[in-house]
Amino acid sequence: MIRARQDLYVAIFLLMFCSIMIWASYDIRDLGYPGLKPETWPRFLLILLSGLSALYLIKSVKALKIEKVSSEGAVSHIGFWSKYQNAVWCFALFFLFLLSLDYIGMLLGGMLFVFALLTVLGEFTKKNIILHLIVSVISVGIMWLIFTYSLRVHLPAGEIFAVWQV
Repeated sequence: MIRARQDLYVAIFLLMFCSIMIWASYDIRDLGYPGLKPETWPRFLLILLSGLSALYLIKSVKALKIEKVSSEGAVSHIGFWSKYQNAVWCFALFFLFLLSLDYIGMLLGGMLFVFALLTVLGEFTKKNIILHLIVSVISVGIMWLIFTYSLRVHLPAGEIFAVWQV
């Protein structure tokens, strides 16, 4: 019952947050650059997040109705590490990624971050490591190409690749 209530509160908070941010997106100044208006992507993402939050709210309301309180009402005790292990790994690896961004750049750093995250969170077998390597190279490579050449975003090159940007 506690979990369903927490989900309900989080869903309501997310919907309120999205509403405020959508309202605030109307204050984004248009600087007159050609192409999409500056508020287009924030609004698109906020509307998408609002839709997902609404689905989360519906799911949590249904779970609140279905879930029954156990007769003992006891909550099982799980250790901090076993309960939050994946989240701690994600934050730790992301922190290392941010620290290394100036030195190895977005392309190589992103590939290493995705590979490390997949390897830590997934199974540690030879087949999966090869799959993690392929997924990290392709996904980060495609994302880097899109941001660099299609959207003209200047991503950090790092000191390793700075020689090619003369």
